[in-house]
Amino acid sequence: MNTETAVQSFLYNRRSRNLRPATIKWYEEHLRRFVAFSPELPTEPEPIEQFITEVVPQEKDESRHGYYRSVKALYRFICRRHQLANPMDFIDPPARRKKVMPTLTAEEMLTLLTRTRRLRDLALVSLFIDCGPRCGEAASLRSYNIHSDYIKVDGKTGEREIPISEETRQRLLSLVPADGSQDYVFVGQRGPLTTNGIYKIISKYMKAAGISKPKLGPHRIRHGFGRNFITNGGDSRSLQKIMGHANISTTEIYVELSGEEVREKHHQFTPLRSTHAAAQGSFFGSSQVAVKEAEEILAQKEAN
Repeated sequence: MNTETAVQSFLYNRRSRNLRPATIKWYEEHLRRFVAFSPELPTEPEPIEQFITEVVPQEKDESRHGYYRSVKALYRFICRRHQLANPMDFIDPPARRKKVMPTLTAEEMLTLLTRTRRLRDLALVSLFIDCGPRCGEAASLRSYNIHSDYIKVDGKTGEREIPISEETRQRLLSLVPADGSQDYVFVGQRGPLTTNGIYKIISKYMKAAGISKPKLGPHRIRHGFGRNFITNGGDSRSLQKIMGHANISTTEIYVELSGEEVREKHHQFTPLRSTHAAAQGSFFGSSQVAVKEAEEILAQKEAN
């Protein structure tokens, strides 16, 4: 079977299932390189493993795993559609090293707010900090979707309502013209802001706030919202609904202790602390014995 034909058939199927354009584009970009690598669709696992190995450097394990997932989805569709043996059944997924998720502290969020000057940008930053929407959800926000204490967004998992504070609501409403001349809330000189435009704005202010890499963009603020929501006493089920996670396991990432919390626990419970305490107690105990012995010697001298 021709690989290009197989990929086009797969993409038509994804579109017919009404997957989001961003998802279709992701598949298309990954599978384009598979077409260039092998014009004929491999039926054995070895050529596929060679592609996964050579497509990206080994240290970029997340990228390599992305190519594995896209090729696996292609073969799952083609083999089921044409009743073929699936060579992906004999290929193990590339290992992915666990990485520390970059996030923001409450202090960094406050600094970010204070460094934001323009009203539109302040409303944008406030929205991300307040409820952690996805970048695309902020870009597509319409004026008629701003309600008394929530906004309605069309996100990755469909439409949902996200609660917002009154402060954020007022900032969003300040961007809406009274004459109703525009629907989109966040607008630039050339029309509604794109996700790329929002990314550039947020990245600029994060750099101005002295926030270090990696990932200087809206998604890092989203991580910061999730982390601080849990730290401040929020529950994972509510957080799942706010952030629009299809699976609770995604939300539970934020429940894990942050690096700062782990360090605090370590400082509190490290065995070295108890060792020092024991040594200090031993020191005071031996000192008391020495003092008592000295007092007895002095008393004996006085008696003589």
